[in-house]
Amino acid sequence: MRRVAAVIVAVITLLGASGQASAASPVANGGGRGTVDGVAAFSQFGFGVRFGDAGAASGYFNCLMAGSSAFPGFEPLMKVSGRVTGGSVDIAAGTASFTGSGTLNLGPRGSMEALFLVSVREGGPRVGTLHLTVLAPFFPVPEESVLTGRISIH
Repeated sequence: MRRVAAVIVAVITLLGASGQASAASPVANGGGRGTVDGVAAFSQFGFGVRFGDAGAASGYFNCLMAGSSAFPGFEPLMKVSGRVTGGSVDIAAGTASFTGSGTLNLGPRGSMEALFLVSVREGGPRVGTLHLTVLAPFFPVPEESVLTGRISIH
């Protein structure tokens, strides 16, 4: 729950007190549940990212797969969270990609430092998408569509 609160605080900070990002700083944010089959929940995600010039970006990303996802050979718990360090956004296309570093937590198997890449497309249920790839240690995760919640890019 503290992580969800941290993401909310990060989004509020990115948007500022007025609730709108400045025109000079594009923002991608979102939260909800993702699905890989269109029916069953796969993950819970939340992020807030502000994009700057020349690939600069800052923010926070959190993705939790607890009990509703299964990867052969892994416990039914996986969490990737961390700070965003770079990225790009295309407001007209409604897409963004960002990279960062943080932690890969595998429950009883322990946690380790991780690098991640996330690509998103704006939209609500069945329209928005999120694709997480853990770059190091390498761990591909299937692309998800938004089941509940929303991804916004502005």
